[in-house]
Amino acid sequence: MDESPVKIHIYDLSKGLARMFSQMYLGKHLEGVWHTGIVVYGKEYFYGSMGIESCPPGTTVLGPPDTIVDLGTTALPYEIFMDWLNGAAMTTFKGSRYHLFDHNCNTFSSELAQFLTGKRLPSYVTDLTADVVSTPLGQQIRAMLESVQNSATATPVGPDPSREFVSSRTPVFDPEEEELIAAAQAAVSAPLPRATPRLRDPNDSEDDLDDLPTSAVSNLETKKPITCNDVDVTEAYGQLQTILHGKISVDDMEILDEIFEYATASDEAALLLSISKSHFTFLNDILLSEDLKVTTKLPAVRLLQSLTRTSSAVNVLRFCPEHPVMEYLLFLGKQRNPDNMELVEALKMVCNACSTASGFSWMTDETEWAEDEDAGHSTSNLLATVQFCAWCLSKAHKDVQATALALAYNLSIPDIPEQPAAIVYASLLKFISQPANCADAALMSTLIGTLNNFTDANSVFADRLKTSGIDWDGLQSKHPKLKEPIKALLQKAH
Repeated sequence: MDESPVKIHIYDLSKGLARMFSQMYLGKHLEGVWHTGIVVYGKEYFYGSMGIESCPPGTTVLGPPDTIVDLGTTALPYEIFMDWLNGAAMTTFKGSRYHLFDHNCNTFSSELAQFLTGKRLPSYVTDLTADVVSTPLGQQIRAMLESVQNSATATPVGPDPSREFVSSRTPVFDPEEEELIAAAQAAVSAPLPRATPRLRDPNDSEDDLDDLPTSAVSNLETKKPITCNDVDVTEAYGQLQTILHGKISVDDMEILDEIFEYATASDEAALLLSISKSHFTFLNDILLSEDLKVTTKLPAVRLLQSLTRTSSAVNVLRFCPEHPVMEYLLFLGKQRNPDNMELVEALKMVCNACSTASGFSWMTDETEWAEDEDAGHSTSNLLATVQFCAWCLSKAHKDVQATALALAYNLSIPDIPEQPAAIVYASLLKFISQPANCADAALMSTLIGTLNNFTDANSVFADRLKTSGIDWDGLQSKHPKLKEPIKALLQKAH
């Protein structure tokens, strides 16, 4: 009898975010937020608020699975499998019975795996819900997502008798992912609702890392990210409005108005539906223009400073294939004589993005994308970010240096991979080796703190302290208040 291989595709919906920040927010470490599908008979089958669906293996928008578990083979005839599947689609796994916590994709995958092979999903996948819900924050998340779920599954979906199976589409958007971030994906093309502008409290970003729970067991309790809250959104909007009046279309001017409404709105729940790809494309076109003056670009990048502190805007940027913001950093890095003030404002924007959990995850995403398709060059958000930081550290302008150090500090708080971290670390050592850069006590304090953070995360960097040729004694004499931090740093090299 012919047998068919059976595999489990496991995806981390958090894209690494849970691994980095779950300890801080939930009080316990999670490796990921798991979605699963069962691959058998040449298709990937999964369950969500639309019922049971299928697609070619690995073709969801989640990309390739993070883990593939081989369950062996099944000897069940395909016809029996389809009978079970269609029966489940009409009863236990109807779309209307989907529940994000208690009856989800992993419930379906486990039962289907049991039916096909007698084996169930790994416990680290099936136990995830209990792990999350057992925490106080998890209870709050559950209540919030259940309210979303109630509206997301209002229309039951049953099998289509004219087809072999309930649904088959490529690519498919996973229903669990839909509930958590689909509003952001949908917002890529969604119009901005009109609203009366209200000034936002600069500290109301929902996942601001400098407002962490005090009970969280994390280094971030004492290592607060640096944010730049000095942007006047109303002033930046007014400047752009004046400069661009009569030079752009009515539609583009309306986009500018909508950006201002978004940037000054205070209701975070409404923000997720109020920004789209077109708004970021509008600002990006201004920033990438070779014809516009810096006086036009500065207010545009200041608006981005405000936007990139909100997780809802960051989630929209995740789904923009043109990579606005990242393209701008690459563009600046290619300029022979960039304007120092523009560099400062761009650095502030990246600092703000890296001060939130969602922003840090986006800015340090390692997924490669084409920087120059014709030349075959590729990069990643993480590489673009650290290279921009290192490049700015090499500049002689004091304000550029100070803001670049702030960005380096934010990059040093959660761990980033060794190779990109080494780029920033080498730039910091080069910076401190030049006496002219060491006069400012505040700059040195940020720099020593950053070196300590990177060295704590990766002991291999300690060896570089020994061979750096830096006059540590002279630095301590010049800045007596830094003796203890420098002493702690140098002890790691022994």
